[in-house]
Amino acid sequence: MINKKLYRYKPVYKKLASLKKNVQNRKKILNFRNQKWQFLVAKSTKMSKTSKTNCYYKFYDQNIYYTPKFNNFFSKNYKQNLLTKRGFNLFYGSLREKYLKSIVSRSFLKSNQTKNRINSKLFFKEFLESRLDVILYRSHFTLSIRNARQLINHGQVYVNKKCVQDASFLVKKGDLITFSLKSHKIIEYYLVNSDLWPLPPKYLQISYKVFQISVIDDIKLANDSTNLSMWLNLNSVMQSYKN
Repeated sequence: MINKKLYRYKPVYKKLASLKKNVQNRKKILNFRNQKWQFLVAKSTKMSKTSKTNCYYKFYDQNIYYTPKFNNFFSKNYKQNLLTKRGFNLFYGSLREKYLKSIVSRSFLKSNQTKNRINSKLFFKEFLESRLDVILYRSHFTLSIRNARQLINHGQVYVNKKCVQDASFLVKKGDLITFSLKSHKIIEYYLVNSDLWPLPPKYLQISYKVFQISVIDDIKLANDSTNLSMWLNLNSVMQSYKN
């Protein structure tokens, strides 16, 4: 008889606690009172918009220059890469490994084809940030990427007046995103419960009054998209999913 390993569901909050980072910027964590959550709560409070000790922008990391004397570098490196991948999956809503490998290879290919050798990380960021579900989340029309995918899968999102039910649809400059009338109530609920923080990227022109999003600039060349460097090391992620 073959023993089959059963999958045990692990709540998102426990995943965030193991990473010691509130990657998804969840407000509920600030209300946790048990001792096991205190480190994550204290760190999340510093990153909170409403906190008096707001440290949302990380200017430097003191651990960069720390060199352990009696430790195995390779084990440390493996652990760091593993934590980076977990944080990345939480940040973008658990994308499939096959999909990530494909966009990483496409990023390197596009970088090699350009005459000025643009960094492949910019193309990788463009593929991720151009996704329709990510655009909705960055615009604060949804509280999470999962909410965005639900709206898209139920046919409530339109791109250039055409219904799009693929969350991985890539939005480009000049596109107009609108919503069906049926979804306006749930979107209003999301907006009321959102902190509207961090601020939406500058390449998006958003109208919260008529529920519209216009892409007015090139995503690849934007410098302020979601402060990715704060949470993620994209170079490490790309190397992890490189074929």
